[in-house]
Formats: sequence, structure tokens, C-alpha cells
Amino acid sequence: MDVLSMDHYPIMRADADGRDAYCTNLEVMRTEALRKGIPHWNFFNVMPFGPHSDPTEAQIRWQVYTSIAYGSRGVLYFCYWTPRGDEFPKGGAIITAEGEKTRHYEEARRVNGALKNLGPTIMRLTSVGVRRIAPDATIADALVGTPIRSLTPGDYLLGQFRHADGRKAVLINNYSITYGAWPTVEFGAPIDEVREVCPRTGKEIPVRDDSPDMPGLQLSLDAGAGRLFLIAD
Repeated sequence: MDVLSMDHYPIMRADADGRDAYCTNLEVMRTEALRKGIPHWNFFNVMPFGPHSDPTEAQIRWQVYTSIAYGSRGVLYFCYWTPRGDEFPKGGAIITAEGEKTRHYEEARRVNGALKNLGPTIMRLTSVGVRRIAPDATIADALVGTPIRSLTPGDYLLGQFRHADGRKAVLINNYSITYGAWPTVEFGAPIDEVREVCPRTGKEIPVRDDSPDMPGLQLSLDAGAGRLFLIAD
């Protein structure tokens, strides 16, 4: 089977943020994979080397969920086993060069656990678009053509899909790698026609309001995290 794959390790430091360039490359991968009718995968960074800092769990989540938002069918860690050599003096991959687990092992296990549950649904989705909702965006204009009618201001990435059964799907990603997000969201369909794919079970469940005492539907998103919703067409 043909697969389109790339590696891109975005700089994520206070003095240098290469995440937008990472997304630009993901858009190229998305477009070309759709044109060829093949899946695309990508490697991302999970260890310190060269100018790259040691990623936090939120930064790992961000790299994974933005990839999924752009339609990636496979996410690959650089590196699983720490390579030896002068280029990697800090070590710090998921497994050390000596075979011991690092803190990234449990971080990757948590992320992979969610992906394992979301995976059967993700594999039935076809990407139809990606929309960045930046903090300074005019929300009404930014949401035109998406399955979401309104969203409180923040920093988000929306991955839009068509499910094999004809339903629409949207992945809402918290673009921040520092702060959690708690947006008020209104979908373009009645809430009883929307289901979330549970990252703990993989089952479709009714959408839960994370702040039921507040007006509207509130969704909680950890830094870098994403949540996947299916919407009746």
C-alpha cells in the first residue's frame, strides 16, 4: 500500500514557535494525499536534540491532534528508542539508550490510549478541510462553512471530515500548548443530533456539558488536546 509520510519537528520554545510551519506542511500532505487517494502519516518530536527543547505532554498532544485534524492516519514518534551518538547527547526519547522508560513513556501511553479508541472512527473519516480559529479572528466569518455555528474566542484548530456513513465530523483542537480551554460551543445541528467519540471507550456518546450551570454548551480541552464529534447531516 502506498503511503505519503514526512517528518517535521516543530520548534516549540518561548523565543521561537514553529508550529504554524508544521501546520503548513500538514496541509500540503493532506492535499496531496487526497489527490492521490492514499493515507498520510507523519513523524513528530518527542525528545530534545539540537535546537529542540524536551517536549511537554501538552506539546506531544498538540503534535498528535493537529496531525489528526489534518487527516493523518498515522502518527510516529521520533524517537521511540534513544539513538546513541554525538547528535543526541541529552537522550530522552520514550526509551533510553539503555532500555529504561523515560517520563515520555507514560505520556505516549496516555496519548496512544486515546488514539487507539478514536482510531476506528478516524479510519472512516475523509478530510474535507481545516480551519484555524485564531484569538483575533472574527468568529462568525471564521466559522462559515464549518459544522460549528458559534464558538467563544480562543485559539483553536478545526479539522472537518465526512464519515463513511455520510455524517459530518469535526475535531476541535486546543491550539494552545500552555493553557487549557473551556469554550462555549454551538453546533450547526441540534445537540441531540451530535455525538462525541469517547477517547476512553471509542463509543459514540451524547455530548456532555462540562459546565451545566453556565449558559450554553461548555467543552473542556486540555492544552494541545482534541475532541472528536459526529454530526447528523
